[in-house]
Amino acid sequence: MVNQNSPLPATLILGFAGSGKTSLIQHLSNQTGTAVEHIQSGSSELGSGCICCTGLKDLKQLIKDLLIARESGKIECQQLFIEAGHETDPIPVIRTIRQSFSPESIFLKEAITVINAANYPPTDAERYLVTNQIFFADKIVVNHCDRATDEQINKCHKHIRGVKWQPIFNSIQGIVNTNDFCVSSTVEAFAGVSNVISFSS
Repeated sequence: MVNQNSPLPATLILGFAGSGKTSLIQHLSNQTGTAVEHIQSGSSELGSGCICCTGLKDLKQLIKDLLIARESGKIECQQLFIEAGHETDPIPVIRTIRQSFSPESIFLKEAITVINAANYPPTDAERYLVTNQIFFADKIVVNHCDRATDEQINKCHKHIRGVKWQPIFNSIQGIVNTNDFCVSSTVEAFAGVSNVISFSS
């Protein structure tokens, strides 16, 4: 039985379009047989504006509504996944979660950044966001390794290590070794019912 009064752990999933964020969530969910509920927010609830600007207010409301429904017993939720759009700077999102909600209701457990190795290196315009997404991540998934050259994968790893030292997992279509990936109980959270908030910029 899920303790609905316990703090809700949230995981922020970062990465550019096509990196494989949704595929990673689906893979982890399938591996553990978890029923994942999607709260579609990219087109209506959060609109089409950048989440770092106009979307933060709507993101706060979505989380608030989820917490109310959870506390009242309308939904059963042990883990929240927030899937960010490709132009999302993690700083405002992390600040919003930590400053808008008490840790007794929800806390940001970790951030995971998914990188498309086949599109590496990033353009000069993308480099700032990629670096920020790496720096604020607790884990990095280097995806689409089957479509990338060894040189691209090596450059990707080198760039990551130059920004921050954290676990790196190579994957194909978001498929990772769940035994290795469960460094800080990420996969264990899928043992219960999860919710996913998807937002795009």
